[in-house]
Amino acid sequence: MTEKDQRASDYVLGTQTDAERDATRRAAAADPALACEIQTLETQMSALLLDAPEVEPPPHLFERIKAAIAAETGQAGVPGSITVRASEGRWESVCAGIERKLLWHDRVKKRVTFLIRAQAGAEFPAHQHDEDEEAYVLSGDLSFDDLILNAGDYHLARPGARHPVGRTRMGCTLLVTTAA
Repeated sequence: MTEKDQRASDYVLGTQTDAERDATRRAAAADPALACEIQTLETQMSALLLDAPEVEPPPHLFERIKAAIAAETGQAGVPGSITVRASEGRWESVCAGIERKLLWHDRVKKRVTFLIRAQAGAEFPAHQHDEDEEAYVLSGDLSFDDLILNAGDYHLARPGARHPVGRTRMGCTLLVTTAA
């Protein structure tokens, strides 16, 4: 997604601040492509909104939203910081036996930090790196051919590096930071 696409979708979804919305309106007045993208998204989204039934949100949702806002604005815990508790977030399946939980997405620097949790015997597909990827093994083991990483080990894959199939005997949990 390009920066222009992201800006248009944020505008249409209403996730921009008032100042950002004003700036996007001014930019769209000077940029026909941005104006067209906003109009296209508004048309597509309006059909979804018309067909969507009205749903009462679960009672606990508002508390979760307030907690997320407090964390994002530094109003909870240490000012200017974000805390993700072990019980928070959502694990998503990446492939058989491997899950990922997003901890932080920096849209400006285009970096993400996430946890990887792999079951014993799971295999990570071979892949190439376009950007730096940092991985810290929190628990368990992970091997790429004859390179064996254990709890406490750090691994940096530089741009152009190719990882062969990764395997874990006991299972593992990794903390990873890479390009978004």
